[in-house]
Amino acid sequence: MTLPLRAHTCCFSGYRPEKIPGCDPAQAAPPAALADSLLRAVCNAAGLGYTHFVTGMSRGFDLWAAQAVLALAGTAGLSLVCAIPFDGQDAGWPPAWRAAYDEALRHAAQVFLLAPAYAPGCYHTRNRFLVESSSRLICYFDGQPGGTAYTVRYAKRRGLELDNVADPQVSLGGLLYGTGKE
Repeated sequence: MTLPLRAHTCCFSGYRPEKIPGCDPAQAAPPAALADSLLRAVCNAAGLGYTHFVTGMSRGFDLWAAQAVLALAGTAGLSLVCAIPFDGQDAGWPPAWRAAYDEALRHAAQVFLLAPAYAPGCYHTRNRFLVESSSRLICYFDGQPGGTAYTVRYAKRRGLELDNVADPQVSLGGLLYGTGKE
């Protein structure tokens, strides 16, 4: 199985629901404003020629992004690509999140399983895979440290176009040209 053309591929990175203001971690659906922002960002990317969308399949922003792609897939000809960091990623998740995970997998055009089991660094490997497969990143980043901060920084270094659906006041520029601190 090969990856779609990088020039037509967009990836996602964002937080788990516990880190996003106004989100209920038990709910597998995003708040309405975030869902609208994601739909607009995916529509915008599609209008720019992006047809493949890669999600890292984590609870929160990744799965909400997958839902946005799937909502538009039929009318806009978009395809969802799932990058699973390790087999069993969803073990122990609440039923609503497992259902969202399974739904994304059922409708994905491609699924990449990056490791047979959890190992230190598997999320880092997944994040690099997302960026290296894409030329655009749609993210939810408000400055918090962690995997999303790393992914946004790496995407900037790799020259990806960035679309941040978090607070529009948040600047991504300092990650590249400033101190490098999140």
